Amino acid sequence: RAHPPAGDTVGDVMTSPATGMSPGCDVAELSRALLDSRIRAMPIVDGGRVVGIVTRGDIVRTFAREDAEIAADVRRHLSIYGGPDRWQVECKDGVVRILDEFDNATDRHVATVLAEAVPGVVSAETLAGNRE
Repeated sequence: RAHPPAGDTVGDVMTSPATGMSPGCDVAELSRALLDSRIRAMPIVDGGRVVGIVTRGDIVRTFAREDAEIAADVRRHLSIYGGPDRWQVECKDGVVRILDEFDNATDRHVATVLAEAVPGVVSAETLAGNRE
């Protein structure tokens, strides 16, 4: 790729038309927009005002998390749903395994969905099981 000659204006080299996303946008949707548009950053706009910017690096840092950090985050989300002592959570390479103290299929489904929403989780499964 050739470098623009010195003296060009920002208007000469910027990506146009400008696009932006709202703060409530899903991270997966934003990631897809970055890839599809071949851009490295996306302005975050609330109304007509830029409130931030998300870069590809920000997204990578969100998903590149240690297993212990992911497991702690999953536990925090699950404690809101079923209490802090109900769930046993393990994580290896982003794959989360949850043991539910009770045998309730609906609760296991909800726990799996909550876990899969945590950044860094590759997949999750919830099984009925007692603490040992």
